[in-house]
Amino acid sequence: MQKKFFGAVAIAALASTLLVGPAQASETVTAGGASYTFALQQVCTQAYREHKVTYASVGSGTGKTNFRNGTYDFGGSDSLYSATEAKPKNFVYIPLLGGPVTLAYNLPGVTRLNLTPKIIGDIYEGRITSWQDKAIVAINRTAKLPKSPIVPVFRSEGSGTTFNFTNWLKQKKAGSFKATDAFAASTTVVKGAIGSRGNSGVATSIASTTGAIGYIDIADADKNKLPYAHVQNSAKQFIKPTVANSKLFIEKQLLKASGEVAFDYNKVIRGAYDLSLVSYGLAPTANGSAKAAAVKDYLTYFVNDCARQNAAKEGYVALSGPILKKANELIRRIK
Repeated sequence: MQKKFFGAVAIAALASTLLVGPAQASETVTAGGASYTFALQQVCTQAYREHKVTYASVGSGTGKTNFRNGTYDFGGSDSLYSATEAKPKNFVYIPLLGGPVTLAYNLPGVTRLNLTPKIIGDIYEGRITSWQDKAIVAINRTAKLPKSPIVPVFRSEGSGTTFNFTNWLKQKKAGSFKATDAFAASTTVVKGAIGSRGNSGVATSIASTTGAIGYIDIADADKNKLPYAHVQNSAKQFIKPTVANSKLFIEKQLLKASGEVAFDYNKVIRGAYDLSLVSYGLAPTANGSAKAAAVKDYLTYFVNDCARQNAAKEGYVALSGPILKKANELIRRIK
C-alpha cells in the first residue's frame, strides 16, 4: 500500500508517543556510508550523549557493503540494495532525511545559471563541452558565460548521490544513463571530467577548477562558497535548490509500506525542485544485542530530535508527517 507523506501533523505529540528509551549500558556504535548526509550526522553524533556514535563519510556503496559484512553497526545509504547485490539478512531500511542535490559550479562572475535536464545530461555525456554552447546561452541571456571548457565532476566511488542523479536523468530521458551507484553513461566518462571521492571531494574539485560543475549537497556547496544552478522542473520553471523547494517536491511523492520513497521526477509541481532524494539508515532486526539497542536509541534521537532541530540549517529536509511515523515504526523493529 502506498500513500502520500510529509503532510502536516502534530510532530511534538507524535514524537512524545514514539520515542524509545535509551539502552541501559553505554555502547560504542560504528557506522558510515552516504556522504550526502555527513554534515547532519556530524552535528547529531556530536550532540548525542547516551552512547558514542561515529559515522564515516565513505559513500553509499561502501556503507551498504560494510553493513552487510558486519563492519558497521548501522549503515547510511541514499540508494537501496539492487537486485544483483547481496543483501544482509534481517535488516530494515529507515528513511532518515531528504534534501536537494545541487548542480554547483565554478564560473567567476556568473551569479545565476539556468540549466535544463537535457543540457545537464548532454554535459555528462560529452555532447555539450563549452559554456558558450548555444543551448546554454539561449537560456542565460544576461549571464557573462566564459569561453572556458566545461569540466564535469562526478563521484569516483559507489555513491547514492550518483544513483539519484542518474535516476533523475534517466526518468527525464536526458541521456542514456543507468541508475547505479557507480557513474555510468552511454559511453565512457567524458574527456577532461574529474572523479572525486565523497560530496566533499566533488565540492573541492569544483572549487579548485574554473569551468567545473558537479552534483553535491547544499552543505558542501555552501561550505565551499559555490553557487548552484537553477534547474528546470517539470512545470518548466527554473528553480533554485532550497530546503523549502525540495520539501515541496518530496511531500508529493509516494511512500511504500517498506519505507522506500518512490520518486516520480516528471510529476508537475509548481515551485518544486525535483532533483531531490531521501537518505536511509540500514539497521539490524535480529541482532538482540545491547549494540542494536544503542542503534535504535540513536536513530530515534536522530529523526525525532536532532534532524528536526538542525536539518534545515544544514540544507536538509527533516522528516515529518506519515514518513516520520513510518520511520519510527521501522526503528522499533531494530533489535
